[in-house]
Amino acid sequence: MMPNEANFDSIESMDQESVNCLAQMAAQEKVFLNRIPDVKFVLVILSARGMAFDLEALRQKITLAYPEAAVFFQTTEGKSVGLETPSHVDLVVDFTGPGQRQSLCYAKKLRKMGKFVVGRNAGFFRKRIYDRIFDEKIEAAEVPREMLQRERFVQKKVMNLAGVAFVQTSETPPDRGKTIALELPGMLKL
Repeated sequence: MMPNEANFDSIESMDQESVNCLAQMAAQEKVFLNRIPDVKFVLVILSARGMAFDLEALRQKITLAYPEAAVFFQTTEGKSVGLETPSHVDLVVDFTGPGQRQSLCYAKKLRKMGKFVVGRNAGFFRKRIYDRIFDEKIEAAEVPREMLQRERFVQKKVMNLAGVAFVQTSETPPDRGKTIALELPGMLKL
């Protein structure tokens, strides 16, 4: 065998599951590069439109990324959910989306409150105020249209910008219940 004959694209020779696994590993590496050092307090501003994850799941994901951090939650009106929020935090994660009610200068208040602020591009001047922004308009091709799926997708992306990983364990296969039943020999006569 000649050395030139052995040259082939290794990606093409892999099965789809291996390609998906390598893509997930590359995505996880990008998330780990987004980690912020010395985070002790994290403030999460909840979306008024809908939360894709419950508070304890978010707390667990953030604690896995930042083991020494205490996690606090607030609504878009600035009211604490659970424990009272400290006046200064290390990381602010803002899930407030476009069209959700928030006071006029709330983004500036969050900027003063947090050393590092991550959020969505909603409202006035957030691109200049926040450190990292997920812009739904730029990523419009990837963002789902259905509201809850959209919130889940965007909230994962914002958490990834904050250095918090959402590990997907596996792909769920499509439901083939109707097609399998139609392929059975006894059903074809109907």
